[in-house]
Amino acid sequence: MSNRLDILALEPFYGGIRRSMLDLIISRSRHKWTLLKLPPRRIERRLTTASVWFAEQLSRHWIGQTDLLFTSEALNLADLQRALPQLSKKPSVVYFHSNQLPDPSATHDGPLDLINLNTATAATEIWFNSMYHVRVFLARVNALVRRHPELSGMSPVPELTSKATLVAPPINLPQVRAMSSDEKVARGRRTIFVETRDANNRLLNSVMALLKRRGESFQLITVGPVEELMPDLPRITLPEADESSHARALLQSSIFLSTRFDAPCDHYAVRALAAGCWPLCPQMGFYREILPENLHSPCLHDGNVDHLASRLMDVWLMERPQGYESAIESLLEKYDPDAAVNAIDDRLDGLVVSHSMKSE
Repeated sequence: MSNRLDILALEPFYGGIRRSMLDLIISRSRHKWTLLKLPPRRIERRLTTASVWFAEQLSRHWIGQTDLLFTSEALNLADLQRALPQLSKKPSVVYFHSNQLPDPSATHDGPLDLINLNTATAATEIWFNSMYHVRVFLARVNALVRRHPELSGMSPVPELTSKATLVAPPINLPQVRAMSSDEKVARGRRTIFVETRDANNRLLNSVMALLKRRGESFQLITVGPVEELMPDLPRITLPEADESSHARALLQSSIFLSTRFDAPCDHYAVRALAAGCWPLCPQMGFYREILPENLHSPCLHDGNVDHLASRLMDVWLMERPQGYESAIESLLEKYDPDAAVNAIDDRLDGLVVSHSMKSE
Protein backbone atom coordinates (compact mmCIF):
# COMPACT_ATOMS: atom_id res chain seq x y z
CA MET A 1 0.00 0.00 0.00
CA SER A 2 1.22 3.50 -0.83
CA ASN A 3 2.53 5.53 2.08
CA ARG A 4 0.56 8.51 0.75
CA LEU A 5 -3.14 8.18 1.48
CA ASP A 6 -6.02 9.99 -0.17
CA ILE A 7 -8.07 11.39 2.70
CA LEU A 8 -11.48 12.98 2.30
CA ALA A 9 -12.06 15.50 5.11
CA LEU A 10 -15.53 16.90 5.83
CA GLU A 11 -15.85 19.77 8.31
CA PRO A 12 -19.41 21.01 8.92
CA PHE A 13 -18.29 23.69 11.41
CA TYR A 14 -15.15 25.21 9.86
CA GLY A 15 -14.07 27.77 12.44
CA GLY A 16 -12.01 28.17 15.61
CA ILE A 17 -9.89 25.18 16.59
CA ARG A 18 -11.57 23.00 13.95
CA ARG A 19 -10.34 25.27 11.19
CA SER A 20 -6.93 25.83 12.73
CA MET A 21 -6.36 22.11 13.33
CA LEU A 22 -7.34 21.06 9.81
CA ASP A 23 -5.24 23.81 8.25
CA LEU A 24 -2.19 22.67 10.23
CA ILE A 25 -2.76 19.00 9.42
CA ILE A 26 -3.27 19.58 5.70
CA SER A 27 -0.23 21.86 5.41
CA ARG A 28 2.12 19.42 7.19
CA SER A 29 0.72 15.95 6.44
CA ARG A 30 2.50 13.55 4.11
CA HIS A 31 -0.93 12.42 2.93
CA LYS A 32 -3.17 14.05 0.33
CA TRP A 33 -6.19 15.74 1.89
CA THR A 34 -9.32 16.96 0.11
CA LEU A 35 -11.41 19.24 2.32
CA LEU A 36 -15.12 20.06 2.00
CA LYS A 37 -16.42 22.50 4.58
CA LEU A 38 -19.34 24.57 5.81
CA PRO A 39 -19.16 27.82 7.81
CA PRO A 40 -19.37 27.66 11.63
CA ARG A 41 -23.01 28.53 12.16
CA ARG A 42 -25.68 26.90 14.31
CA ILE A 43 -24.33 23.56 15.41
CA GLU A 44 -27.85 22.12 15.73
CA ARG A 45 -28.42 22.73 12.02
CA ARG A 46 -25.13 21.11 11.13
CA LEU A 47 -26.01 18.01 13.13
CA THR A 48 -29.27 17.53 11.27
CA THR A 49 -28.49 18.69 7.73
CA ALA A 50 -24.73 18.63 7.08
CA SER A 51 -24.75 14.96 6.06
CA VAL A 52 -27.41 15.70 3.43
CA TRP A 53 -25.45 18.62 2.00
CA PHE A 54 -22.16 16.71 1.84
CA ALA A 55 -23.87 13.66 0.32
CA GLU A 56 -25.37 15.82 -2.44
CA GLN A 57 -22.05 17.51 -3.21
CA LEU A 58 -20.11 14.26 -3.25
CA SER A 59 -22.65 12.38 -5.37
CA ARG A 60 -22.61 15.15 -7.97
CA HIS A 61 -18.98 16.22 -8.06
CA TRP A 62 -16.65 13.76 -6.30
CA ILE A 63 -14.54 11.65 -8.63
CA GLY A 64 -11.38 11.26 -6.56
CA GLN A 65 -9.86 8.28 -4.82
CA THR A 66 -10.62 7.90 -1.11
CA ASP A 67 -8.67 5.75 1.32
CA LEU A 68 -10.18 7.20 4.49
CA LEU A 69 -12.92 9.60 5.64
CA PHE A 70 -12.04 12.17 8.33
CA THR A 71 -14.72 14.35 9.90
CA SER A 72 -15.72 16.01 13.15
CA GLU A 73 -18.67 15.18 15.37
CA ALA A 74 -20.76 18.03 13.91
CA LEU A 75 -22.63 15.79 11.47
CA ASN A 76 -24.55 12.53 11.43
CA LEU A 77 -22.06 10.04 10.00
CA ALA A 78 -24.60 7.20 9.97
CA ASP A 79 -26.90 9.27 7.72
CA LEU A 80 -24.00 10.15 5.42
CA GLN A 81 -23.05 6.49 5.04
CA ARG A 82 -26.64 5.53 4.24
CA ALA A 83 -26.77 8.22 1.55
CA LEU A 84 -23.35 7.22 0.15
CA PRO A 85 -22.92 3.46 0.76
CA GLN A 86 -19.49 3.51 -0.88
CA LEU A 87 -18.19 5.57 2.05
CA SER A 88 -19.35 2.95 4.55
CA LYS A 89 -16.78 0.60 3.01
CA LYS A 90 -13.94 3.00 3.86
CA PRO A 91 -12.38 3.44 7.31
CA SER A 92 -13.58 6.58 9.03
CA VAL A 93 -12.29 8.78 11.83
CA VAL A 94 -14.49 11.20 13.77
CA TYR A 95 -12.63 13.85 15.77
CA PHE A 96 -14.65 14.97 18.80
CA HIS A 97 -13.75 18.60 19.51
CA SER A 98 -16.83 18.76 21.72
CA ASN A 99 -19.94 16.63 22.01
CA GLN A 100 -23.65 17.32 21.93
CA LEU A 101 -24.77 14.34 23.98
CA PRO A 102 -27.18 15.30 26.78
CA ASP A 103 -25.92 15.85 30.30
CA PRO A 104 -26.15 12.70 32.46
CA SER A 105 -28.66 14.49 34.71
CA ALA A 106 -31.08 15.14 31.81
CA THR A 107 -34.54 13.70 32.29
CA HIS A 108 -36.20 14.63 28.99
CA ASP A 109 -35.30 13.51 25.47
CA GLY A 110 -34.20 16.06 22.87
CA PRO A 111 -34.20 15.81 19.06
CA LEU A 112 -30.39 15.83 18.87
CA ASP A 113 -29.64 13.42 21.72
CA LEU A 114 -28.72 10.38 19.64
CA ILE A 115 -26.87 12.01 16.73
CA ASN A 116 -23.38 11.95 18.27
CA LEU A 117 -24.02 8.41 19.50
CA ASN A 118 -25.02 7.29 15.99
CA THR A 119 -21.95 9.01 14.54
CA ALA A 120 -19.58 7.40 17.04
CA THR A 121 -21.12 3.98 16.44
CA ALA A 122 -20.73 4.34 12.66
CA ALA A 123 -17.07 5.44 12.83
CA THR A 124 -14.09 3.12 12.69
CA GLU A 125 -12.30 5.19 15.34
CA ILE A 126 -13.35 8.14 17.47
CA TRP A 127 -10.63 10.59 18.48
CA PHE A 128 -10.75 12.97 21.44
CA ASN A 129 -8.75 16.06 22.33
CA SER A 130 -8.30 15.23 26.04
CA MET A 131 -8.70 12.37 28.49
CA TYR A 132 -11.22 14.50 30.35
CA HIS A 133 -13.32 14.60 27.18
CA VAL A 134 -13.11 10.80 26.78
CA ARG A 135 -14.45 10.35 30.31
CA VAL A 136 -17.24 12.90 29.83
CA PHE A 137 -18.29 11.34 26.53
CA LEU A 138 -18.46 7.80 27.91
CA ALA A 139 -20.33 8.97 31.02
CA ARG A 140 -22.93 10.68 28.83
CA VAL A 141 -23.27 7.60 26.62
CA ASN A 142 -23.81 5.43 29.71
CA ALA A 143 -26.50 7.78 30.99
CA LEU A 144 -28.17 7.93 27.59
CA VAL A 145 -28.29 4.13 27.34
CA ARG A 146 -29.86 3.90 30.81
CA ARG A 147 -32.61 6.30 29.71
CA HIS A 148 -33.34 4.29 26.57
CA PRO A 149 -34.21 0.70 27.50
CA GLU A 150 -34.23 -0.32 23.84
CA LEU A 151 -30.45 0.26 23.81
CA SER A 152 -29.60 -1.61 27.00
CA GLY A 153 -29.64 -5.06 25.41
CA MET A 154 -27.12 -4.01 22.78
CA SER A 155 -25.22 -1.35 24.71
CA PRO A 156 -22.68 0.46 22.50
CA VAL A 157 -20.50 1.40 25.48
CA PRO A 158 -17.94 -1.46 25.23
CA GLU A 159 -17.48 -0.90 21.49
CA LEU A 160 -17.18 2.87 21.85
CA THR A 161 -14.70 2.47 24.70
CA SER A 162 -12.48 0.35 22.45
CA LYS A 163 -12.76 2.90 19.63
CA ALA A 164 -12.00 5.95 21.77
CA THR A 165 -8.48 7.30 21.36
CA LEU A 166 -6.76 10.40 22.73
CA VAL A 167 -5.15 12.29 19.84
CA ALA A 168 -3.71 15.69 20.72
CA PRO A 169 -4.72 18.39 18.23
CA PRO A 170 -1.90 20.25 16.50
CA ILE A 171 -1.91 23.85 17.77
CA ASN A 172 -0.14 26.81 16.21
CA LEU A 173 2.63 27.18 18.78
CA PRO A 174 5.38 28.02 16.24
CA GLN A 175 3.61 31.29 15.39
CA VAL A 176 3.69 32.34 19.05
CA ARG A 177 7.34 31.41 19.46
CA ALA A 178 8.44 33.07 16.22
CA MET A 179 6.61 36.28 17.10
CA SER A 180 8.16 36.27 20.57
CA SER A 181 11.61 35.99 19.04
CA ASP A 182 11.15 38.39 16.13
CA GLU A 183 9.02 41.20 17.52
CA LYS A 184 10.04 41.44 21.21
CA VAL A 185 6.46 42.21 22.24
CA ALA A 186 6.16 44.15 25.51
CA ARG A 187 4.18 42.34 28.20
CA GLY A 188 1.75 44.22 30.44
CA ARG A 189 1.78 43.02 34.04
CA ARG A 190 -1.94 43.78 34.41
CA THR A 191 -3.03 42.70 30.93
CA ILE A 192 -5.41 39.71 30.95
CA PHE A 193 -6.32 37.54 27.94
CA VAL A 194 -9.84 36.07 28.03
CA GLU A 195 -11.92 33.96 25.64
CA THR A 196 -15.62 34.71 26.12
CA ARG A 197 -17.22 32.05 23.91
CA ASP A 198 -18.76 29.23 25.98
CA ALA A 199 -17.43 30.95 29.11
CA ASN A 200 -19.11 31.92 32.37
CA ASN A 201 -19.20 35.62 31.59
CA ARG A 202 -21.31 36.38 34.64
CA LEU A 203 -18.39 35.20 36.78
CA LEU A 204 -15.97 37.26 34.69
CA ASN A 205 -18.10 40.39 35.15
CA SER A 206 -18.34 39.84 38.90
CA VAL A 207 -14.60 39.38 39.32
CA MET A 208 -13.72 42.42 37.23
CA ALA A 209 -16.32 44.57 39.02
CA LEU A 210 -14.82 43.55 42.35
CA LEU A 211 -11.34 44.51 41.19
CA LYS A 212 -12.63 47.91 40.10
CA ARG A 213 -14.25 48.45 43.51
CA ARG A 214 -10.91 47.64 45.10
CA GLY A 215 -9.31 50.35 42.98
CA GLU A 216 -7.25 47.93 40.87
CA SER A 217 -6.41 48.80 37.27
CA PHE A 218 -6.29 46.17 34.52
CA GLN A 219 -6.62 45.71 30.78
CA LEU A 220 -8.63 42.90 29.20
CA ILE A 221 -7.95 41.49 25.75
CA THR A 222 -10.95 39.41 24.72
CA VAL A 223 -11.71 37.01 21.89
CA GLY A 224 -15.32 36.05 21.26
CA PRO A 225 -18.76 37.59 21.80
CA VAL A 226 -18.90 40.65 24.06
CA GLU A 227 -22.66 41.14 24.45
CA GLU A 228 -22.62 39.57 27.92
CA LEU A 229 -19.70 41.68 29.18
CA MET A 230 -20.18 44.84 31.21
CA PRO A 231 -19.77 47.80 28.84
CA ASP A 232 -17.44 49.76 31.13
CA LEU A 233 -14.71 47.12 31.35
CA PRO A 234 -11.38 48.32 29.91
CA ARG A 235 -10.92 45.90 27.04
CA ILE A 236 -9.66 45.36 23.52
CA THR A 237 -11.67 42.86 21.47
CA LEU A 238 -9.98 40.83 18.74
CA PRO A 239 -11.61 39.06 15.76
CA GLU A 240 -11.94 35.33 16.33
CA ALA A 241 -10.35 34.33 13.01
CA ASP A 242 -7.14 36.39 13.39
CA GLU A 243 -4.58 33.98 14.87
CA SER A 244 -1.72 36.46 14.44
CA SER A 245 -3.45 39.05 16.58
CA HIS A 246 -4.20 36.36 19.18
CA ALA A 247 -0.53 35.37 19.32
CA ARG A 248 0.56 39.00 19.76
CA ALA A 249 -2.10 39.59 22.42
CA LEU A 250 -0.99 36.53 24.38
CA LEU A 251 2.57 37.81 24.35
CA GLN A 252 1.30 41.17 25.59
CA SER A 253 -0.66 39.54 28.42
CA SER A 254 0.62 38.53 31.82
CA ILE A 255 -2.37 36.33 32.67
CA PHE A 256 -4.57 33.92 30.76
CA LEU A 257 -7.93 33.79 32.52
CA SER A 258 -10.53 31.15 31.71
CA THR A 259 -14.07 30.84 33.04
CA ARG A 260 -14.89 27.93 30.71
CA PHE A 261 -15.98 25.24 33.13
CA ASP A 262 -16.08 21.70 31.72
CA ALA A 263 -14.02 22.66 28.65
CA PRO A 264 -13.07 19.49 26.72
CA CYS A 265 -9.98 21.30 25.41
CA ASP A 266 -8.79 24.91 25.08
CA HIS A 267 -6.33 25.81 22.33
CA TYR A 268 -6.11 29.38 23.63
CA ALA A 269 -4.84 28.03 26.94
CA VAL A 270 -2.20 25.92 25.21
CA ARG A 271 -1.01 28.91 23.16
CA ALA A 272 -1.09 31.09 26.27
CA LEU A 273 1.28 28.74 28.08
CA ALA A 274 3.62 28.82 25.09
CA ALA A 275 3.46 32.63 25.19
CA GLY A 276 4.48 32.76 28.84
CA CYS A 277 1.12 33.76 30.36
CA TRP A 278 0.31 32.69 33.90
CA PRO A 279 -2.85 30.52 33.71
CA LEU A 280 -5.86 30.94 35.98
CA CYS A 281 -8.32 28.28 34.87
CA PRO A 282 -11.22 26.25 36.28
CA GLN A 283 -10.31 23.18 38.29
CA MET A 284 -12.96 21.31 36.30
CA GLY A 285 -12.37 20.33 32.71
CA PHE A 286 -9.28 19.73 30.66
CA TYR A 287 -6.95 22.24 32.30
CA ARG A 288 -5.46 19.83 34.81
CA GLU A 289 -3.97 17.88 31.90
CA ILE A 290 -1.80 20.72 30.61
CA LEU A 291 -0.42 21.93 33.94
CA PRO A 292 2.27 20.30 36.09
CA GLU A 293 0.75 18.89 39.26
CA ASN A 294 2.64 21.34 41.46
CA LEU A 295 0.87 24.21 39.66
CA HIS A 296 -2.67 22.90 40.15
CA SER A 297 -3.13 24.71 43.44
CA PRO A 298 -1.90 28.19 42.35
CA CYS A 299 -3.39 28.02 38.83
CA LEU A 300 -6.79 26.32 39.16
CA HIS A 301 -9.83 28.08 40.62
CA ASP A 302 -13.28 26.93 41.78
CA GLY A 303 -15.24 29.93 40.49
CA ASN A 304 -15.43 31.79 43.81
CA VAL A 305 -15.51 35.51 42.99
CA ASP A 306 -13.53 36.80 46.00
CA HIS A 307 -10.94 34.07 45.73
CA LEU A 308 -10.41 34.56 42.00
CA ALA A 309 -10.13 38.35 42.31
CA SER A 310 -7.53 37.95 45.06
CA ARG A 311 -5.67 35.37 42.96
CA LEU A 312 -5.45 37.85 40.07
CA MET A 313 -4.02 40.50 42.38
CA ASP A 314 -1.45 38.02 43.72
CA VAL A 315 -0.31 37.10 40.21
CA TRP A 316 0.40 40.75 39.39
CA LEU A 317 2.99 40.81 42.20
CA MET A 318 4.46 37.32 42.01
CA GLU A 319 7.58 36.04 40.26
CA ARG A 320 7.43 32.85 38.20
CA PRO A 321 8.63 29.78 40.13
CA GLN A 322 12.00 28.36 39.17
CA GLY A 323 11.75 25.80 36.36
CA TYR A 324 8.27 26.95 35.34
CA GLU A 325 9.08 27.47 31.66
CA SER A 326 10.85 24.13 31.18
CA ALA A 327 8.05 22.22 32.92
CA ILE A 328 5.46 23.85 30.69
CA GLU A 329 7.48 23.24 27.52
CA SER A 330 7.65 19.50 28.10
CA LEU A 331 3.86 19.33 28.49
CA LEU A 332 3.30 21.29 25.27
CA GLU A 333 5.41 19.03 23.06
CA LYS A 334 2.48 16.84 22.04
CA TYR A 335 0.63 19.89 20.63
CA ASP A 336 3.53 21.03 18.46
CA PRO A 337 2.27 20.76 14.84
CA ASP A 338 5.16 18.69 13.49
CA ALA A 339 4.97 16.12 16.29
CA ALA A 340 1.16 16.04 16.40
CA VAL A 341 0.69 15.75 12.63
CA ASN A 342 3.33 13.05 12.35
CA ALA A 343 1.51 11.06 15.04
CA ILE A 344 -1.79 11.56 13.20
CA ASP A 345 -0.27 10.47 9.87
CA ASP A 346 1.15 7.32 11.44
CA ARG A 347 -2.17 6.43 13.07
CA LEU A 348 -4.08 6.96 9.82
CA ASP A 349 -1.56 4.71 8.03
CA GLY A 350 -2.12 1.97 10.57
CA LEU A 351 -5.89 2.35 10.43
CA VAL A 352 -6.03 1.97 6.64
CA VAL A 353 -3.68 -1.03 6.70
CA SER A 354 -5.73 -2.70 9.46
CA HIS A 355 -8.99 -2.06 7.61
CA SER A 356 -7.54 -3.45 4.40
CA MET A 357 -6.39 -6.65 6.14
CA LYS A 358 -9.84 -7.17 7.71
CA SER A 359 -11.51 -6.64 4.32
CA GLU A 360 -9.37 -9.32 2.76
